[in-house]
Amino acid sequence: MFQGERPDDAWHAHGWTSKGLWVVHDARLVRLRLHKRRWRHAELGITCHSRPFWDTPHSPYGLDVSFYVLGAWLLAVRGLHHVAWPWSHQHPERPARRTAQRMLRRLTHDAERWLLGLRLALIELVAPRPLEEILPAGGIPPPEGRNHVTQGSAHVAGKLRGAVWIANCGVQSLSISMRRLLGVARRRAAEHLPQ
Repeated sequence: MFQGERPDDAWHAHGWTSKGLWVVHDARLVRLRLHKRRWRHAELGITCHSRPFWDTPHSPYGLDVSFYVLGAWLLAVRGLHHVAWPWSHQHPERPARRTAQRMLRRLTHDAERWLLGLRLALIELVAPRPLEEILPAGGIPPPEGRNHVTQGSAHVAGKLRGAVWIANCGVQSLSISMRRLLGVARRRAAEHLPQ
């Protein structure tokens, strides 16, 4: 159950709302039932609910699934329709390639924030060791063998590609969950960038 925070004094707890959400657990795609606190405005009678940062609005997939899928796509040499997908094609609920395109559009808006936040998160999590122990030498590798990342937004998608590369390196090197790493990254980005 996700309690969240009351928007302000005019809002009162008004039960719960729930959502089935696919997340990554031990590199597997698993479905959980997320219960979120619902709030009702005392005067207006309208309702809203609290949402954990990893609950993507209007999507059955958590933010960690988006980062895994976009990592498979953006870091591949041959592009979306030739990439080895993270989960078996026999898995009935794995994201479709069209869903991956929607994930890309949704996340490119905050690509710079994620890139900075993930870099700062890794610095925090590996301290006092140097960051070079986690990230391979030479930095983010170029997308070899590809002419473009995505139509019309190669620069922004390039930043998102860097973010998913850093996230994948961090998850593998530190043996932590993608959700935990994204949580630290979100906090660190909020400390350094205005909303």
